[in-house]
Amino acid sequence: MSLVINHIPKIRSVEFLNSSILFIHLDNDRTFLVPLDKFPDIRSLDARQRADFEIIDDTHLSFLAIDEVYSLEQLMGME
Repeated sequence: MSLVINHIPKIRSVEFLNSSILFIHLDNDRTFLVPLDKFPDIRSLDARQRADFEIIDDTHLSFLAIDEVYSLEQLMGME
């Protein structure tokens, strides 16, 4: 059985629950909860640094304090 995705979801917004969970809100009205223990670089950011992010091409997330760009697939555990 294979999964066919007709629409690649886009990141609409992100928010944090302290330094433990990242909420990724998608344009298909779904929200993914990402435990930040899987992303220690993001978890180690302080609140100001976590707020200093940008969404790139609707499918990637980058924080100015970290030299890495995270894909939506990576954050959702699909990569």
